[in-house]
Amino acid sequence: MDENGNQHINFRNENFDIIIASSVLMELLLLHRIDSDEKYIFPDKTDKVNDVLLDGVIDEIIEYKNSRRIEDWISTLSFQGQHFRDEIITSLVRKGVLKIENEQVFWFFSKRKYPLVGEEQLEEVQLRIRNLVFSDDLPSERDMVIVSILKNSNLLGTVFTKNEIVEYNARISQIAKMDFIGQSIAPVIAAYDMPFASIFKKKTAEEMLEEHTAELMKKFRISNEENLPQWLRKGTEQYEKTLDYVREKGHADITFNPKTKSYSELKFGYYNTGSGV
Repeated sequence: MDENGNQHINFRNENFDIIIASSVLMELLLLHRIDSDEKYIFPDKTDKVNDVLLDGVIDEIIEYKNSRRIEDWISTLSFQGQHFRDEIITSLVRKGVLKIENEQVFWFFSKRKYPLVGEEQLEEVQLRIRNLVFSDDLPSERDMVIVSILKNSNLLGTVFTKNEIVEYNARISQIAKMDFIGQSIAPVIAAYDMPFASIFKKKTAEEMLEEHTAELMKKFRISNEENLPQWLRKGTEQYEKTLDYVREKGHADITFNPKTKSYSELKFGYYNTGSGV
């Protein structure tokens, strides 16, 4: 989420589902519902934890019965990414971490936003992880898991500076190696064509506009770029103006009115509900 409660575009990225799937497995490990060694996950306790998301995964693992490779479970659960994201937001709202706001767009349509109620919890976790890495303290199970996810998903930069990552690399690696599931994230990520770190890399205006154009071409069944309007056709003067507008807004969810020669932002978000919801 950004400071206004809008979902970051990368939260909907398919590759981000790897982190979610791994985090779910790690949470079940901390709750002693599964156990693992260096390669395999197998059921431990079978009683539920009164959480829709986690209980659903527990059922899957119990149904599978046998031990299974860690990376296979990560890959399998990654396919449920959209469902997991919905459940995560619902859970955070229920716990009071997020609140729901409906921004009315049209009389029949509203855009849902999820602003943070307070940032203290996030800041507390970041500070705790930093203090752990900068010391020789023994990590708790949960902090060990967090460090492992950060390292093996190439996300250390969200908590540490580049210099800190270099200086404390040995300490970070020491903590991350204590967790088997976290170590299994890396080979799953490697199986994807796109480097995982690029999910969190800010895209250029050209990249964002290319993705938006590709979506429109697919939606409206345009097979030849020559049939695109000038504002989306590379090499035209209007296309350069489109890029300038994308840079200004920071995203490519835009449209262009050829009569007024003006751009505007599309208001349709990922989580949309009917009026009054």
